[in-house]
Amino acid sequence: MPSPALLRISRLDQKRLLASPLRQELLDVLARLGTASLTELGAVLGRPADGLYYHVRLLMRVGLVRSAGTRMRGGHREAVFRAAARQYAVRYAPASRPHVQAMNDIVSAMLRLGIRDFRRALAGGGTRFEGPRRDLWAIRTTGWLRETQLGQVNRAIGALARSAGRHEPGGRLYAVTVLLTPLDHRANRTGRRPRQRGGA
Repeated sequence: MPSPALLRISRLDQKRLLASPLRQELLDVLARLGTASLTELGAVLGRPADGLYYHVRLLMRVGLVRSAGTRMRGGHREAVFRAAARQYAVRYAPASRPHVQAMNDIVSAMLRLGIRDFRRALAGGGTRFEGPRRDLWAIRTTGWLRETQLGQVNRAIGALARSAGRHEPGGRLYAVTVLLTPLDHRANRTGRRPRQRGGA
């Protein structure tokens, strides 16, 4: 039975598990690979396979990962797993204190992953910093958006997620982290609009 295209994560137990950067990575990569063994997951993530079983088991317990049976490889049988969906979206509601805390923890884990990935790519080799095929970006900008412009930004983020969320055999694995947030909780005491910043 194929995985559905999208699973909306709304249960608190699922959200709490995704406060772990490693479990977010596991779910992301498994959703792209289709089915994979712990050995394959470990190779992609650069982690020992035996350390991943505990996390895969937890994700299975809350229904985010499923068993895909077993297969023969190198003369022995190995378990294979698949993500419960090809794409995930975390529902922010309900706005109870436990759900708010879980969302904050999930986003903190995403940002920690993004910082780690950026640092490793910046320090490592084979990264392009300029040109149409550059593969390292850090962008922050601010602007006053009307509802129609906010809709355009949301469509662009959705298109980016669809474009980047693919599995192309032989391709290089990338991560894209995007954050959109209103800033009207900040007091604008000067009445001046800040300058926009460009990408780095």
